[in-house]
Amino acid sequence: MFVIGVFTLKRWPFISGCLLGVFWVSICFYSLFSHQEAEHPVRKQFKAQIVSLVSKNSDWISFNVVLLSAQHSLYKRYYRLNWQQAPEVKVGQVWAFDARMKPITSPINQGGFNQQKYLLSQHIVAKGSVKQSQLIDYKLSLRQRVISDFKPKLQHLSHYPIIHALLFGDKTDISTEQWQALRSTGTGHLVGISGLHLSVVFGLSWSLFRLLLLNFMATSSRRNLILAVLMAAMVAAGYGYLAGMAISTQRALMMLLMIVLLTVFRQHASTWQRLIWALFAVLVFDPFASLSAGFWLSFSALAIILFTIDYLGVKSTTELNPPQLNTAVELTDVQIQQDDSLRARGLRRLSQLKSNLMGFLINFWAIQWRLFIGLGLIQALLFGSISIHSIWINFLMVPWFSVIVIPLCMLALLLNSVFMLLPAPEFISDAIVSTLLWLTDHSLAPFYYLLSLSGQLPLAQFHLSDALTVSLLLLALGLFLFKWASDIHWRVCFGLMALPFMFQVYGFIKDNTQPLSTKLLWQMHVLDVGQGMAVLLQQGHKGILYDTGAAYGDNFSYAQRVVIPTLMAKGVTELDYLIISHDDNDHAGGVNELLKHFNKLTIISNIDKYQQTDITNTVQFDAQLADKTQKQCDDRRFNWFNLAITLTSNMAAKSDNNQSCVVHIDDGNNRVLLAGDIEKQTEQRLIQSGSLLDADILLVPHHGSRTSSSAEFIAAVNPSEAIFTAGFANQYGFPKHDVVERYKTHGVTTLVSGETGQLSIDFKRQSYKIRPYRTVIEPFWYNNLFRFGVQVKPE
Repeated sequence: MFVIGVFTLKRWPFISGCLLGVFWVSICFYSLFSHQEAEHPVRKQFKAQIVSLVSKNSDWISFNVVLLSAQHSLYKRYYRLNWQQAPEVKVGQVWAFDARMKPITSPINQGGFNQQKYLLSQHIVAKGSVKQSQLIDYKLSLRQRVISDFKPKLQHLSHYPIIHALLFGDKTDISTEQWQALRSTGTGHLVGISGLHLSVVFGLSWSLFRLLLLNFMATSSRRNLILAVLMAAMVAAGYGYLAGMAISTQRALMMLLMIVLLTVFRQHASTWQRLIWALFAVLVFDPFASLSAGFWLSFSALAIILFTIDYLGVKSTTELNPPQLNTAVELTDVQIQQDDSLRARGLRRLSQLKSNLMGFLINFWAIQWRLFIGLGLIQALLFGSISIHSIWINFLMVPWFSVIVIPLCMLALLLNSVFMLLPAPEFISDAIVSTLLWLTDHSLAPFYYLLSLSGQLPLAQFHLSDALTVSLLLLALGLFLFKWASDIHWRVCFGLMALPFMFQVYGFIKDNTQPLSTKLLWQMHVLDVGQGMAVLLQQGHKGILYDTGAAYGDNFSYAQRVVIPTLMAKGVTELDYLIISHDDNDHAGGVNELLKHFNKLTIISNIDKYQQTDITNTVQFDAQLADKTQKQCDDRRFNWFNLAITLTSNMAAKSDNNQSCVVHIDDGNNRVLLAGDIEKQTEQRLIQSGSLLDADILLVPHHGSRTSSSAEFIAAVNPSEAIFTAGFANQYGFPKHDVVERYKTHGVTTLVSGETGQLSIDFKRQSYKIRPYRTVIEPFWYNNLFRFGVQVKPE
C-alpha cells in the first residue's frame, strides 16, 4: 500500500493520499495493539505510572496509567484501572501492579455511550481491576509541586471544582449533578481544557509580550512579532503541561501551534489553508483523534467561525456601510475638524467606541447562532440530544469566561508560580493570590446560578431520534448549499435534501393519527447491557420494556447509560409496559431510573415492592391492571396493538430465578419467547402444563447457564435463532460452551449480545431480519471485538 501510494503521488494525488493515510492509520493501530495476544492470562503484572484520576465512587477509584515497559512503541499505551479501597493515589506515582485485565470491548447500542470508541481515542488498550500493588517511586514533578502548593488555597472556595478543572484539567471533583447541568446547558466545553482556553492564554500572552517589546525593544522588522508569537506559544504549552497534557489538550495545542507557525512563516496562507494544515497536523500526530467527539466539535466550530467572519467581511462592504452612512460620517468629520475642541474629540471617541461595541455584539451574535445550529446538530448526531438554551447561555458565558474568568485564573496561577521561584514575604504573596482567587470565585457565581437554573428551564435538553437528527442535518446542509448555488439544476438537487425531513414530519403526523394496530411492522431490540437483560418491543413511538439491566451504586445504571438513550434514539416516547422478570439486579436494577423518565406506564411483575400502593404516586396503572392479581405475571394474555402477549410464571418455585416472568409474543406469523432466568425445574413445568412455548426466536434462559436449556426445552420451543444475553468475556463464562453446542445440535443459530452488540430484529408479515450492531448497523473497525483473555468463575 505504501509503495502504491508513493508511485501514484504525482499522477493521482488524491488516491495516493488516501492510500498513505490508511497505511499510516494501520501503523499507528498496530503500534498500540501489536503487544496484545489472542489469549492472555487475566492476572497480569506490569509497571506503570499514574497519569490521571478519572472518578471516585464510594470506596472505588478509577484512574489511567501509562505502561513503562512499552518504550519502543510509536504511541504510549494506557490502561484504565479500578481500585477498591485504594491507598492515597497521586498522579506521577509509579506502581508495580498485579491486576485482573480485560479488553476494552464494551456494551454497544444505538444511542448509548460508545465506551470502547472513547477509550481508543485516548489510546487506552485495556481495562482492569487492581488486586495487589506496590509503590515503587514517586518523584514530584514540577506540575505536582505547583498543584500541591496551590491546591490548599483553592479548597475553601465555593466554586473549587470548576476552578481546579480550569487550572489543572482535573475534573474529578465535579459532581454528577453538575455534569448533568453542564450537558443540559451545552457549557461543558467551558470547564474542559480546550482550544478556547489555550487561545485565551495565547492571546493574552501575545498582547503582553507584544506591548513590552514595542515599548522596550522597538524595531521596524518582524522580529518582535515572531518573538511575541513564540513566547506566547511557550506560555500556552506551559499551561497545557500544567493542565495534565491530556490527549484532547495535546490535540488543541497541536492545532494552535500549527496555526501559529503558518501565521509566522506563511504570510500569504489564507485562514482556511491554516485550518486545513492544522487538521492535517492533528491527524498525522494522532489518527485516533477522529474517534473523539471533541475533534469534530472543535474543527466544526472553527470552520463555522471562519465562514461567518468571511461572510460578514463581504457583507459589511455592501450592506452595513451604505453611501448615505458614509456621507454622514464625512460630514461629521468635517464639523469636528472645524470645532476641534476637547468635547468634540470625546464625543468622537465615544461614538467610535459605541460603534465598535455594537459591531462586536452583532458579529458575536451572528457567530453564536450559527454555532448553535451547526454544533447543535453535530451534538445531536454524536450524543442524541440538543441543548435548546445553549445559544443564549453561551452568548453570555463565552465572553465572560474569555475576558474575566480565565484571565483571573491564569493571573493567580502565574503570580503564585512567580512567588514560588522568587523570594517574597509570605503574607504579601498569600494576600495577592488569595485576592485574585476570591475574585475568580465570585466571577463564577453567575455561571453557577445558570447551572442551578438549568434544571428548572423548560426543554432543558431535547432528545432527537437518529432518523430525525440525520434528516435535520441534511436539511441544514441542503439549505446552506441551496443559498450558495447559482445553477438551477444544483438548486433542485440541494432542495431534494429536504425530503428526508418532510418524510419524518409525515411519519410523525401519521403515527399520531393512524392507529398502530393497522401497521404490519414491529421491532424487537435486544440491548447489550453487559451481564444482564433488557429487551425493547417497539411499534412506532410506543414500546414495551422487558427488564432494565443492572445498576451499581448511585452513579451507574444501564438504564441511564444504555436503555433510555436507546429509547430516545429509536424515537420511543411512550413506554406502555415495563415487565420485570424477577428481582435480580442484572434484570431489575434500573427500575427507579426509568420511573423518573416515564410517568405513565404499567409495571407487570411478581415482585412485592412493585405491588405496593405507594408506587401509584409515581406510576399511573392501566385500568385493566387495577387490582393486585392483574398486576402480577400470572398466566394471562393481553393484546398490544397487533401483538398477542402471553405471560406465565412458576410462583410455586422456591428460587427467584425459577419464578421469572416468561413472555410469549405472537403477531400471527412470527413468535418470540422471553424466558428470563428460568432453570430446568420451571422449563419442565412449562412443558408439562402445555404453555405456549413454540417460537422462532428464543431469548435463552439464564444467559446460557448450565442450570437451564435442557434438551427437552429446546425441542419444545424449536427456535430458529437463540439469543444469549451475556456480557463479552464475562467472569461467569456465559454462555457455557456445552450449552451453545446443545442448541447447535438442534440446528439453532446462536447469537451472543456481548459479541454482536445490540440486536435489532425487524418483523414483517412473513419474515424477519436480524441486524447486529457491530456488523450491520455500524460495521466500523472501532466497533470490533478486542480480546484480552478470559477467566471463568465456577457457577
